[in-house]
Amino acid sequence: MRLLLLFFLAPFLVFSQQKHTLTGSVTEKGSIAIPGASVFIEGTTMGTQADANGRYTLRNIPVGRHRLVASLVGYVPKMVFIEVPAKITVYNFTLEEDNKTLDEVRVVGSQDKKWEKQFRAFEKGFLGESYNHKEVYITNKEVVDFMEDDDVFNAKASQPLQIVNKTLGYKVTYFMDNFEKTSNLTSFKGLASFEKLIPEDTKQERKWKRNREEAYEGSIKHFLKALVGNRLEEEGFNAFLLKPEYLNNLRRGLFFDRNNERHIAFKEPDLIGVVSEEGLTTMNWKIPMEIVYNKKRVARPIFMDAPYPYTILIPKGSIQVTNEGDLMNPYSIEMRGEMGKIGMADLLPLDFDISQP
Repeated sequence: MRLLLLFFLAPFLVFSQQKHTLTGSVTEKGSIAIPGASVFIEGTTMGTQADANGRYTLRNIPVGRHRLVASLVGYVPKMVFIEVPAKITVYNFTLEEDNKTLDEVRVVGSQDKKWEKQFRAFEKGFLGESYNHKEVYITNKEVVDFMEDDDVFNAKASQPLQIVNKTLGYKVTYFMDNFEKTSNLTSFKGLASFEKLIPEDTKQERKWKRNREEAYEGSIKHFLKALVGNRLEEEGFNAFLLKPEYLNNLRRGLFFDRNNERHIAFKEPDLIGVVSEEGLTTMNWKIPMEIVYNKKRVARPIFMDAPYPYTILIPKGSIQVTNEGDLMNPYSIEMRGEMGKIGMADLLPLDFDISQP
C-alpha cells in the first residue's frame, strides 16, 4: 500500500538562539474575553492558555515564520502567520462560535459494530501501522464519525482529537480538517499542538529520549537535514535519483544499480538551490529519488542487497527546506515506503532537537 501523509504541520520555523515574546487577547464578538483559550505555535510544544481576562503571553518564540493558532472547544480555531522578530509584538484574536461542535458529538453504543470497525481502520491510517495500542491512544474517540463508499473512506472530528502518546512522551491536541483513505492513498491534514508529558521517574525519561531519537532516525526530517547539510553518507542514507520511467515499474533485483539503468547519481550540492536570508533552501530537485537508511534493518527487505528501510520521494512542486530539515510545504513531496508509513504515533514536534537532552 502506498501511503502519503499530508499534515498542516507546515514548519515555518528557522531557529536561532534569540527568543521573543508575544502577547495579546482572545475574545469573541463584542470583546467578550474567552478564558482558557489555547494559543500555540502550530506543530510545536510552544503554547499557553489565556487567563481569566482572555489575555495570553507566549514566551521563548524562536526567530522565524510561524503559524500562530488560537482555539477552544465550541469556537472555530483561528490561525495567522507571524514573523519573529517583527515590529508587532501584540496579536489579538477574535473567535467565532462553532454552532455545530456540540451537536455533532456522537455517542457510541456498545452494539455499534460498524462504527467500531470503521474506527479501527481510521486508527491504522491516522496513528500508523505499527504502534503500542496501550501506550498510544485517542481519549475522545466518540467525536469521530465516518463516511464511506466503494472507493473512499473519510473521517471527520467534531472536536479536537486528544492523543496520549506514552511511547514518545507527548499529549497531542489535533484539530483534524479531513482524513481520507483510498485503496492506495492515505492522507490527513489538520493543526497540532504538542505538550510534553511529565515522566514518572528517570527510567521513563530515558525511555522517552531513546524512543524520540528512534523516531527521528531515518525520518523525512532527518533525511532533509542531512541533504541540506551535505551529510547523507555520514548520517546513514544511500540515495539515488530515479529515472521517472522506473517509478511504477521497479525491478525487484538489487538496490545498488551497478549498471546505472535506473539510477542517476548525485552529490548533495547538485540539489541545493537558492538559500534565502532566513536560511530557507530551495531545492533543485525535479525527479523521484530512491533511498535506504542503512543504520536500521527490516525483516522483509525490498532489495536483498539493501535490507534497510526503503523509501521513494517524489517532488510535487517547489521544495523549500529549513536547516533543521523541515519542509515549508508538506504537499511538496510525496512519500512512498517507510517514510510514508509514519502516523501520528511516530510524529515529533517541529521544535524537537536531537542534540538536546
